[in-house]
Amino acid sequence: MNGSRIQHSLELSVAAYRDVQPYTCTPVNVNLPGQADVHYILRTDGDTLWIVFRGSDSLMDWKANLSFPKKRIPYDNTSTKIRVHGGFLSLYKLTEVRDRILSEVAKGVRRVRITGHSLGAALTVLCAVDVQYNFPGTDIEAILFGCPRVGNSAFVKSYNKRVDKTVRVEYGNDAVTKVPPAMFGFRHAGAKLHIGKPRIWGWFRANDHYPYRYYEGLLRKTVFQF
Repeated sequence: MNGSRIQHSLELSVAAYRDVQPYTCTPVNVNLPGQADVHYILRTDGDTLWIVFRGSDSLMDWKANLSFPKKRIPYDNTSTKIRVHGGFLSLYKLTEVRDRILSEVAKGVRRVRITGHSLGAALTVLCAVDVQYNFPGTDIEAILFGCPRVGNSAFVKSYNKRVDKTVRVEYGNDAVTKVPPAMFGFRHAGAKLHIGKPRIWGWFRANDHYPYRYYEGLLRKTVFQF
């Protein structure tokens, strides 16, 4: 994975917020009044399928974001100690989201590239490990921008083994990357790539979460700190 791939993924993640897409893709908007609002795009490039999730963009999105005290068993495997953020999982497991995505992967693509910013990054994590489990022979890569914590340590351990090509990009003291709190048992997945201003323990900056900050960090060729 190189810098140009990361920058391209950021461009797609930002484009997902737009109603009119600048790329040739299939936008999918799942709007269930009072229940959920999920937007993602599917883009085929040769034998590669790109899945791009939009970040928080509605009151329903934030309702899901704030349901972190409720941890749930993902994908009905009751024998595992793995637990994930209940709000994120409820959005990803919608039939119009999960089933549609898995059906696209089942068409025989060789590579799956998944990305997103904010809530979109959290959904990327859940999608990446689900695709790997159901299509273990597929080459999967996930690039996350401003990603919140998604699951507990058991989930992260399993995820990192299954989807080892995952980069979690963090800018400065992005507040979203520090929630849900670690004290509730949540942990980050993937390899961290810190860009921009130095990270300071205890500091939270909402402005550091904006996509333009991530562009700033990448375009200025800030020293990457793993």
